[in-house]
Amino acid sequence: MNDKSHDHSWKSQQFLVDELNLSEIIFRDRLLRNVPHSQALVLVRRAVGSVLELIDDGVFNALVIYPVDSYITDILVQIAKKKNIPCYGVCPFFMGNYKRQTVYGEHNPQRSPDLSEVDLVLSGLQNNFRSHMAPSRGKALKAAVIRYIKYKARYPLFYLLGYKILKRNEYDLMVTPYITTVRNLSNFFVERHFTATHNINFNKKTILVPLHYFPEATVEYWSGKLSQVEFEDMLLCEINQLAERYEQIILKEHPASVFDNPSSFYKRLLSNPKVVMVDPFISTNELLEYVNVLGCWTGTAGIEALVNGKQVEFFTEEAYYRKALNLHPEIIQHDDEAISIKNPRIFVEEILKGCFFVEK
Repeated sequence: MNDKSHDHSWKSQQFLVDELNLSEIIFRDRLLRNVPHSQALVLVRRAVGSVLELIDDGVFNALVIYPVDSYITDILVQIAKKKNIPCYGVCPFFMGNYKRQTVYGEHNPQRSPDLSEVDLVLSGLQNNFRSHMAPSRGKALKAAVIRYIKYKARYPLFYLLGYKILKRNEYDLMVTPYITTVRNLSNFFVERHFTATHNINFNKKTILVPLHYFPEATVEYWSGKLSQVEFEDMLLCEINQLAERYEQIILKEHPASVFDNPSSFYKRLLSNPKVVMVDPFISTNELLEYVNVLGCWTGTAGIEALVNGKQVEFFTEEAYYRKALNLHPEIIQHDDEAISIKNPRIFVEEILKGCFFVEK
Protein backbone atom coordinates (compact mmCIF):
# COMPACT_ATOMS: atom_id res chain seq x y z
CA MET A 1 0.00 0.00 0.00
CA ASN A 2 3.05 2.26 -0.24
CA ASP A 3 3.35 1.76 -4.01
CA LYS A 4 2.44 5.15 -5.49
CA SER A 5 2.40 3.96 -9.10
CA HIS A 6 -1.36 3.39 -8.99
CA ASP A 7 -2.30 6.65 -7.25
CA HIS A 8 -3.68 8.22 -10.43
CA SER A 9 -3.61 5.21 -12.72
CA TRP A 10 -6.22 5.51 -15.49
CA LYS A 11 -6.55 1.71 -15.53
CA SER A 12 -7.33 1.56 -11.80
CA GLN A 13 -9.71 4.51 -12.04
CA GLN A 14 -11.55 3.09 -15.05
CA PHE A 15 -11.98 -0.33 -13.41
CA LEU A 16 -13.19 1.40 -10.26
CA VAL A 17 -15.79 3.39 -12.21
CA ASP A 18 -16.95 0.54 -14.44
CA GLU A 19 -16.89 -2.44 -12.07
CA LEU A 20 -16.91 -1.34 -8.42
CA ASN A 21 -18.97 0.83 -6.07
CA LEU A 22 -16.60 3.46 -4.66
CA SER A 23 -18.96 4.95 -2.05
CA GLU A 24 -19.79 1.50 -0.66
CA ILE A 25 -16.12 0.48 -0.48
CA ILE A 26 -15.29 3.64 1.46
CA PHE A 27 -18.23 3.68 3.84
CA ARG A 28 -17.99 0.03 4.88
CA ASP A 29 -14.35 0.33 5.92
CA ARG A 30 -13.63 1.76 9.38
CA LEU A 31 -10.41 3.40 8.13
CA LEU A 32 -11.60 4.93 4.86
CA ARG A 33 -14.69 6.55 6.35
CA ASN A 34 -12.51 8.25 8.98
CA VAL A 35 -9.88 9.79 6.67
CA PRO A 36 -10.26 12.66 4.17
CA HIS A 37 -12.06 11.62 0.99
CA SER A 38 -9.08 12.58 -1.18
CA GLN A 39 -6.84 10.22 0.80
CA ALA A 40 -9.44 7.43 0.66
CA LEU A 41 -9.58 7.75 -3.14
CA VAL A 42 -5.83 7.24 -3.47
CA LEU A 43 -5.80 4.27 -1.09
CA VAL A 44 -8.62 2.61 -3.02
CA ARG A 45 -6.82 3.11 -6.35
CA ARG A 46 -3.65 1.62 -4.87
CA ALA A 47 -5.57 -1.44 -3.76
CA VAL A 48 -7.37 -1.79 -7.11
CA GLY A 49 -4.14 -1.43 -9.07
CA SER A 50 -2.24 -3.86 -6.85
CA VAL A 51 -4.98 -6.51 -6.99
CA LEU A 52 -5.34 -6.20 -10.77
CA GLU A 53 -1.59 -6.75 -11.13
CA LEU A 54 -1.66 -9.70 -8.76
CA ILE A 55 -4.53 -11.43 -10.53
CA ASP A 56 -3.56 -10.53 -14.10
CA ASP A 57 0.04 -11.68 -13.61
CA GLY A 58 -0.76 -14.92 -11.82
CA VAL A 59 -2.72 -18.05 -12.51
CA PHE A 60 -5.14 -18.72 -9.66
CA ASN A 61 -7.86 -21.34 -9.47
CA ALA A 62 -9.43 -20.03 -6.27
CA LEU A 63 -9.20 -17.42 -3.53
CA VAL A 64 -9.49 -18.62 0.08
CA ILE A 65 -9.61 -15.97 2.82
CA TYR A 66 -11.11 -15.10 6.16
CA PRO A 67 -14.41 -13.20 5.76
CA VAL A 68 -14.02 -9.74 4.26
CA ASP A 69 -13.14 -7.30 7.05
CA SER A 70 -11.35 -4.41 5.32
CA TYR A 71 -11.39 -2.48 2.06
CA ILE A 72 -8.32 -4.38 0.83
CA THR A 73 -9.93 -7.80 1.16
CA ASP A 74 -13.22 -6.34 -0.10
CA ILE A 75 -11.54 -5.15 -3.30
CA LEU A 76 -9.58 -8.40 -3.62
CA VAL A 77 -12.76 -10.49 -3.48
CA GLN A 78 -14.76 -8.20 -5.77
CA ILE A 79 -12.07 -8.20 -8.47
CA ALA A 80 -11.54 -11.96 -8.16
CA LYS A 81 -15.25 -12.51 -8.74
CA LYS A 82 -15.18 -10.17 -11.74
CA LYS A 83 -12.37 -12.35 -13.12
CA ASN A 84 -14.46 -15.49 -12.48
CA ILE A 85 -12.17 -16.77 -9.73
CA PRO A 86 -14.20 -18.64 -7.08
CA CYS A 87 -13.89 -17.15 -3.60
CA TYR A 88 -14.19 -19.07 -0.32
CA GLY A 89 -14.21 -17.59 3.16
CA VAL A 90 -13.40 -19.54 6.31
CA CYS A 91 -15.01 -18.11 9.42
CA PRO A 92 -14.98 -19.11 13.11
CA PHE A 93 -18.41 -20.23 14.31
CA PHE A 94 -20.15 -19.93 17.66
CA MET A 95 -20.46 -23.71 17.89
CA GLY A 96 -17.22 -25.47 18.80
CA ASN A 97 -15.55 -27.70 16.20
CA TYR A 98 -17.32 -25.93 13.33
CA LYS A 99 -16.27 -23.32 10.78
CA ARG A 100 -18.61 -21.46 8.48
CA GLN A 101 -17.90 -21.12 4.79
CA THR A 102 -18.71 -17.50 4.03
CA VAL A 103 -17.10 -14.42 2.49
CA TYR A 104 -19.54 -11.62 3.35
CA GLY A 105 -21.53 -13.47 6.01
CA GLU A 106 -23.85 -15.02 3.42
CA HIS A 107 -25.38 -18.47 3.75
CA ASN A 108 -23.54 -20.94 1.48
CA PRO A 109 -25.08 -24.43 1.64
CA GLN A 110 -22.32 -26.81 0.54
CA ARG A 111 -23.05 -30.22 2.05
CA SER A 112 -25.75 -32.51 3.45
CA PRO A 113 -25.12 -33.23 7.15
CA ASP A 114 -26.07 -36.60 8.63
CA LEU A 115 -29.26 -36.61 10.66
CA SER A 116 -27.32 -37.83 13.71
CA GLU A 117 -25.07 -34.75 13.42
CA VAL A 118 -28.12 -32.48 13.20
CA ASP A 119 -29.68 -34.06 16.28
CA LEU A 120 -26.42 -33.75 18.25
CA VAL A 121 -26.04 -30.03 17.45
CA LEU A 122 -29.72 -29.31 18.13
CA SER A 123 -29.53 -31.09 21.47
CA GLY A 124 -26.49 -29.03 22.43
CA LEU A 125 -28.26 -25.76 21.56
CA GLN A 126 -31.31 -26.73 23.60
CA ASN A 127 -29.50 -27.84 26.76
CA ASN A 128 -27.72 -25.04 28.64
CA PHE A 129 -25.66 -24.05 25.59
CA ARG A 130 -22.85 -21.53 26.03
CA SER A 131 -20.70 -20.55 23.08
CA HIS A 132 -16.94 -20.97 23.27
CA MET A 133 -16.79 -17.39 21.95
CA ALA A 134 -18.44 -16.05 25.11
CA PRO A 135 -15.67 -15.63 27.71
CA SER A 136 -16.15 -15.69 31.45
CA ARG A 137 -15.73 -12.47 33.41
CA GLY A 138 -12.18 -13.45 34.38
CA LYS A 139 -11.11 -14.30 30.83
CA ALA A 140 -12.75 -11.17 29.45
CA LEU A 141 -10.94 -9.00 32.00
CA LYS A 142 -7.58 -10.66 31.26
CA ALA A 143 -8.06 -10.20 27.50
CA ALA A 144 -9.05 -6.56 28.03
CA VAL A 145 -5.91 -5.84 30.06
CA ILE A 146 -3.80 -7.33 27.25
CA ARG A 147 -5.65 -5.24 24.64
CA TYR A 148 -5.14 -2.11 26.73
CA ILE A 149 -1.39 -2.69 27.04
CA LYS A 150 -1.07 -3.50 23.33
CA TYR A 151 -3.00 -0.39 22.36
CA LYS A 152 -0.84 1.86 24.52
CA ALA A 153 2.20 0.42 22.73
CA ARG A 154 0.69 0.28 19.24
CA TYR A 155 -0.58 3.85 19.13
CA PRO A 156 2.82 5.61 19.48
CA LEU A 157 4.70 2.94 17.50
CA PHE A 158 2.23 2.10 14.76
CA TYR A 159 0.20 5.26 14.30
CA LEU A 160 2.38 8.17 15.44
CA LEU A 161 5.77 6.81 14.37
CA GLY A 162 4.94 4.40 11.58
CA TYR A 163 2.14 6.29 9.87
CA LYS A 164 2.40 9.96 10.90
CA ILE A 165 6.19 10.36 11.03
CA LEU A 166 7.52 7.67 8.67
CA LYS A 167 4.55 8.09 6.30
CA ARG A 168 3.97 4.35 5.94
CA ASN A 169 0.51 3.42 4.69
CA GLU A 170 0.13 -0.18 5.87
CA TYR A 171 -3.42 -0.86 6.92
CA ASP A 172 -2.48 -1.99 10.45
CA LEU A 173 -0.66 1.29 11.05
CA MET A 174 -3.33 3.63 9.72
CA VAL A 175 -6.33 1.90 11.31
CA THR A 176 -4.89 1.90 14.85
CA PRO A 177 -7.20 4.68 16.20
CA TYR A 178 -10.33 2.98 14.82
CA ILE A 179 -10.00 -0.66 15.85
CA THR A 180 -11.97 -2.32 18.63
CA THR A 181 -9.85 -2.14 21.77
CA VAL A 182 -9.55 -0.79 25.32
CA ARG A 183 -8.33 2.82 25.20
CA ASN A 184 -8.78 4.10 28.77
CA LEU A 185 -8.31 2.70 32.27
CA SER A 186 -11.76 4.04 33.19
CA ASN A 187 -13.26 1.40 30.87
CA PHE A 188 -12.49 -1.24 33.49
CA PHE A 189 -15.15 0.28 35.78
CA VAL A 190 -18.15 0.15 33.43
CA GLU A 191 -19.75 -2.83 35.18
CA ARG A 192 -21.55 -0.42 37.49
CA HIS A 193 -23.98 0.16 34.62
CA PHE A 194 -25.02 -3.50 34.49
CA THR A 195 -27.92 -5.07 36.40
CA ALA A 196 -28.11 -8.60 37.80
CA THR A 197 -31.03 -10.71 36.56
CA HIS A 198 -32.62 -10.93 40.02
CA ASN A 199 -33.06 -7.15 39.99
CA ILE A 200 -34.94 -7.11 36.65
CA ASN A 201 -38.73 -7.20 36.46
CA PHE A 202 -39.47 -9.77 33.74
CA ASN A 203 -43.23 -9.35 34.12
CA LYS A 204 -43.11 -6.37 31.77
CA LYS A 205 -43.47 -6.74 28.00
CA THR A 206 -39.78 -7.23 27.28
CA ILE A 207 -37.38 -7.71 24.36
CA LEU A 208 -33.77 -8.88 24.80
CA VAL A 209 -31.24 -7.28 22.42
CA PRO A 210 -27.67 -8.65 22.42
CA LEU A 211 -25.10 -6.09 21.24
CA HIS A 212 -22.52 -6.64 18.53
CA TYR A 213 -18.77 -6.75 18.85
CA PHE A 214 -17.91 -3.64 16.82
CA PRO A 215 -16.43 -2.22 14.67
CA GLU A 216 -16.19 -5.60 13.00
CA ALA A 217 -17.16 -7.49 9.86
CA THR A 218 -20.50 -8.70 11.23
CA VAL A 219 -21.70 -5.09 11.33
CA GLU A 220 -19.82 -3.46 8.47
CA TYR A 221 -19.93 -6.19 5.84
CA TRP A 222 -22.69 -8.57 6.97
CA SER A 223 -25.56 -6.18 7.76
CA GLY A 224 -26.40 -5.58 4.10
CA LYS A 225 -27.22 -1.88 4.49
CA LEU A 226 -24.84 1.06 4.56
CA SER A 227 -27.23 2.78 6.97
CA GLN A 228 -26.43 0.07 9.56
CA VAL A 229 -22.64 0.29 9.38
CA GLU A 230 -22.32 2.78 12.25
CA PHE A 231 -23.52 0.45 14.98
CA GLU A 232 -23.89 2.88 17.88
CA ASP A 233 -26.07 5.23 15.84
CA MET A 234 -28.08 2.29 14.48
CA LEU A 235 -28.56 0.89 17.98
CA LEU A 236 -29.90 4.16 19.35
CA CYS A 237 -32.39 4.41 16.49
CA GLU A 238 -33.53 0.83 17.08
CA ILE A 239 -34.00 1.48 20.80
CA ASN A 240 -36.15 4.49 19.96
CA GLN A 241 -38.33 2.31 17.72
CA LEU A 242 -38.60 -0.59 20.18
CA ALA A 243 -39.57 1.76 23.01
CA GLU A 244 -42.86 2.41 21.23
CA ARG A 245 -43.81 -1.29 21.39
CA TYR A 246 -42.14 -2.69 24.51
CA GLU A 247 -42.26 -1.76 28.17
CA GLN A 248 -38.68 -2.89 28.72
CA ILE A 249 -35.61 -3.26 26.47
CA ILE A 250 -32.88 -5.45 27.96
CA LEU A 251 -29.52 -4.86 26.32
CA LYS A 252 -26.81 -7.47 26.72
CA GLU A 253 -23.30 -6.33 25.89
CA HIS A 254 -21.11 -8.77 24.00
CA PRO A 255 -19.01 -10.41 26.75
CA ALA A 256 -15.87 -10.20 24.61
CA SER A 257 -16.10 -6.40 24.24
CA VAL A 258 -17.37 -5.28 27.66
CA PHE A 259 -14.32 -3.20 28.48
CA ASP A 260 -13.88 -1.73 24.99
CA ASN A 261 -16.65 0.83 25.44
CA PRO A 262 -16.49 3.85 27.78
CA SER A 263 -19.08 4.77 30.39
CA SER A 264 -20.43 7.44 28.07
CA PHE A 265 -21.56 4.73 25.65
CA TYR A 266 -23.63 2.94 28.31
CA LYS A 267 -24.96 6.21 29.75
CA ARG A 268 -26.22 7.13 26.30
CA LEU A 269 -28.04 3.81 26.01
CA LEU A 270 -29.47 4.09 29.52
CA SER A 271 -30.78 7.60 28.86
CA ASN A 272 -33.88 5.85 27.52
CA PRO A 273 -35.89 4.98 30.66
CA LYS A 274 -37.03 1.66 29.19
CA VAL A 275 -33.48 0.36 28.76
CA VAL A 276 -31.84 -2.04 31.22
CA MET A 277 -28.24 -3.23 30.79
CA VAL A 278 -28.09 -6.83 31.99
CA ASP A 279 -24.93 -8.47 33.28
CA PRO A 280 -23.23 -9.51 30.01
CA PHE A 281 -21.65 -12.62 31.54
CA ILE A 282 -25.03 -14.26 32.07
CA SER A 283 -25.51 -16.79 29.27
CA THR A 284 -28.08 -15.96 26.60
CA ASN A 285 -29.56 -19.41 27.18
CA GLU A 286 -30.25 -18.53 30.82
CA LEU A 287 -31.87 -15.20 29.90
CA LEU A 288 -34.16 -16.94 27.41
CA GLU A 289 -35.82 -18.65 30.37
CA TYR A 290 -37.28 -15.24 31.30
CA VAL A 291 -37.66 -13.51 27.91
CA ASN A 292 -39.85 -14.56 24.99
CA VAL A 293 -38.62 -12.14 22.30
CA LEU A 294 -35.06 -11.48 21.15
CA GLY A 295 -34.01 -8.76 18.71
CA CYS A 296 -30.89 -9.06 16.60
CA TRP A 297 -29.00 -8.01 13.50
CA THR A 298 -26.64 -10.83 12.48
CA GLY A 299 -25.73 -12.17 15.92
CA THR A 300 -25.90 -15.89 16.63
CA ALA A 301 -28.13 -15.37 19.69
CA GLY A 302 -31.02 -15.42 17.22
CA ILE A 303 -30.24 -19.05 16.44
CA GLU A 304 -30.29 -19.95 20.14
CA ALA A 305 -33.63 -18.19 20.58
CA LEU A 306 -35.33 -19.80 17.58
CA VAL A 307 -34.32 -23.39 18.37
CA ASN A 308 -35.54 -22.91 21.95
CA GLY A 309 -39.04 -21.89 20.91
CA LYS A 310 -38.61 -18.13 21.30
CA GLN A 311 -39.58 -15.32 18.94
CA VAL A 312 -37.01 -13.21 17.08
CA GLU A 313 -37.22 -9.74 15.60
CA PHE A 314 -34.68 -9.25 12.81
CA PHE A 315 -33.29 -5.75 12.38
CA THR A 316 -31.71 -6.59 9.02
CA GLU A 317 -32.71 -8.75 6.06
CA GLU A 318 -29.15 -10.01 5.60
CA ALA A 319 -28.67 -12.28 8.62
CA TYR A 320 -27.27 -15.50 7.17
CA TYR A 321 -29.62 -17.66 9.18
CA ARG A 322 -32.57 -15.55 8.05
CA LYS A 323 -31.47 -16.48 4.54
CA ALA A 324 -31.38 -20.10 5.67
CA LEU A 325 -34.88 -19.74 7.12
CA ASN A 326 -36.22 -18.26 3.91
CA LEU A 327 -35.37 -21.55 2.17
CA HIS A 328 -37.95 -23.21 4.44
CA PRO A 329 -40.95 -20.87 4.66
CA GLU A 330 -43.13 -23.76 5.80
CA ILE A 331 -41.50 -23.75 9.27
CA ILE A 332 -41.80 -19.98 9.87
CA GLN A 333 -44.55 -18.54 12.06
CA HIS A 334 -45.21 -14.79 12.03
CA ASP A 335 -46.42 -12.68 14.95
CA ASP A 336 -46.41 -8.99 13.96
CA GLU A 337 -42.71 -8.01 13.79
CA ALA A 338 -41.41 -11.27 15.26
CA ILE A 339 -41.04 -14.79 13.89
CA SER A 340 -40.66 -18.23 15.43
CA ILE A 341 -40.16 -21.67 13.92
CA LYS A 342 -42.14 -24.91 14.07
CA ASN A 343 -39.34 -27.36 13.27
CA PRO A 344 -35.91 -26.44 14.67
CA ARG A 345 -34.42 -29.64 13.24
CA ILE A 346 -34.91 -28.43 9.66
CA PHE A 347 -33.46 -25.03 10.62
CA VAL A 348 -30.31 -26.51 12.21
CA GLU A 349 -29.83 -28.87 9.27
CA GLU A 350 -29.90 -25.94 6.85
CA ILE A 351 -27.37 -23.96 8.91
CA LEU A 352 -25.02 -26.95 9.04
CA LYS A 353 -25.08 -27.14 5.24
CA GLY A 354 -23.01 -23.95 5.30
CA CYS A 355 -20.57 -25.23 7.94
CA PHE A 356 -17.91 -27.91 8.09
CA PHE A 357 -16.65 -29.92 11.04
CA VAL A 358 -13.04 -29.46 12.15
CA GLU A 359 -11.30 -32.15 14.16
CA LYS A 360 -9.33 -30.79 17.10
